[in-house]
Amino acid sequence: MGRHSSSRRLRKPRTEHIERLEPASTSAETPAELTRRRQRAEFGERQRRGMRRRRTAIGCAGAFGVFLLVAVLAVFAYWRSIDARLDDGVMSDAKAVTALETETPVKKGDPFYMVIMGVDNREGETRARSDTLIVAYVDPLRNKVTLISIPRDTRVKIPEHGTNKINAANALGGPALVIETVKELTGLPISHYLEVDFMGFKDIVDALGGITVNVPQKIQDPKAGNYDYTAYTLYAGEQKLNGAQSLTFVRSRQFPEGDLQRIRNQQLFIRALLKETLKVANALKLPKIVSAVADNVSTDMSVTELLRLANDMRDMTDSGLEAVTMPGAPKTIGGVSYVVADDEAFAAMVERVRSGQPAAAPETSEDVVPTTVSVTVRNGAGIDGVATDAARSIRGAGFSVEDIGNTNQFAYTQTLVIYKTTEHKAEAEAVLAMLKTGKLVASRGMYAFATDVLVIVGEDWGRPTPVRTNQIPIY
Repeated sequence: MGRHSSSRRLRKPRTEHIERLEPASTSAETPAELTRRRQRAEFGERQRRGMRRRRTAIGCAGAFGVFLLVAVLAVFAYWRSIDARLDDGVMSDAKAVTALETETPVKKGDPFYMVIMGVDNREGETRARSDTLIVAYVDPLRNKVTLISIPRDTRVKIPEHGTNKINAANALGGPALVIETVKELTGLPISHYLEVDFMGFKDIVDALGGITVNVPQKIQDPKAGNYDYTAYTLYAGEQKLNGAQSLTFVRSRQFPEGDLQRIRNQQLFIRALLKETLKVANALKLPKIVSAVADNVSTDMSVTELLRLANDMRDMTDSGLEAVTMPGAPKTIGGVSYVVADDEAFAAMVERVRSGQPAAAPETSEDVVPTTVSVTVRNGAGIDGVATDAARSIRGAGFSVEDIGNTNQFAYTQTLVIYKTTEHKAEAEAVLAMLKTGKLVASRGMYAFATDVLVIVGEDWGRPTPVRTNQIPIY
C-alpha cells in the first residue's frame, strides 16, 4: 500500500482567477445583453461630461469673443479718428481732391508722385505761405525715393493769380492751388499730397526719440529756433537732435548760401529721418508716432495707406534715396528777388525721373587738363591774404586764375569749390583734389562768376604764407 501510495502522483487543486463576480440577473438577461446595456450607460455618461466641458469652453470663448470685438472696434475707432485728423484741410477741400490725379495707383507697389509741403502756421493766420516744397517720386517695388526740392522763391505762374513766388500758392488757394501750380511747373501727374506743420514737426521728432544728424556747420538762429535759447544754437558735427533743435536745423537760412544751404540741410535731415523711421526698434513707438503724425500732418492718404507704404519701403537703404534741387538762378525782376528755373535743365531732370533714372545729370569721365580750366578766387573768411595764397597754389598746379577778390560778406567757415554745370564738375573736382581742403558745391545759379570754377576761401584755409611784394595784390 505504501508502495502504491508513493508511486501515485498527487494532483494539486486547480485554481481560477475571477475577473468579475456577476450577480444573478433578475431579468433573465444573457451575458451579452448585460454587456450591451452597460456600454450604453457608459456612453451616455461620457456625453453628459462632454456637454459640461463644451458649455464651459463656449462660455470662455464667448467672453473672449466679446473682448476681441470690443478691441477691434476700439482700434477701428482710433484709426478712424487718426484718419480724420490726417485729412484735416486736404480731403475736405473739394478742389484739392480734383487737383489730385484721378489715375492714382490702384496696384500695390505702383510708383507715384506726391507733393510734400512744410508750412509755418502762426496763430491767427488762416493760411501760411509754404516754407518748404518738395516733389517726391516714390517707387515702392524698387525701394527708391527721389526728392526734388523747389526753392520757395521760384518764379512761377500760379493759375488764376498770375506770376508770383511759388510759396504764395498756399496762401492764395490752399493745397489745391499748390498741387495745380506744381503740376504746371513740372508736368508731372501728382497723385498724393502731404503737408507738415513746422511748429508741430518737433512732436514727430520727439516721438521718434530724436534724430541723429551730422550738422555741416554751426547754426545760431533765434528766429528759426522759435526763440528757444536751448535749441537755436547748433554746433557742427554728428549729434542727436531733439524736436526743437531739429526745427532750427531745417528752418534756418542764416548762411552765406541762404535758402540753398537750407534745402541741403532739409534733404540731409529727411535722409536721417527716413533711416530712423524704418528702424525695427521704433515699432514699439508706433502708436505715439502715428498720433504725432496725425496731429501735425494733413494728407489725402489714410493711416492704412501710410503704414502699407512704410512696410513696402522697409528694405530701403540710404542709396535708395536721391535728393536734388530744381536747377535755377537768382534774379531780381521789378525789384523782387526770385529764383528763375533753368527750364531746359529742369525738363531734362524731370524726364530722367520719369524714366526711372537718377535725377542728377550723369557725370563725365573726361581727363582734366589744368591749363584749360579757368578759376575765380574769392576771400570769404575775411582773413587778409587768404585769397592770394589760394590763388598762388592753384596757379602753381597749372590752373588759370583769372580773377581774385572778396565775397560780399565774410561768413564762410569752410572753403567751397563751386562749378556751374555738370560739364565743369570734373574740373572743380580736380581743383578740390589739389587744394586738399574744402567742399564741392554745384552753383545752381546761386553764385555769380564768369570762369569754369569758383573757389571761395573759408576759415579752414588758415593763415596764408607771406607774399612777396611784386606778386598778386593781397585780398
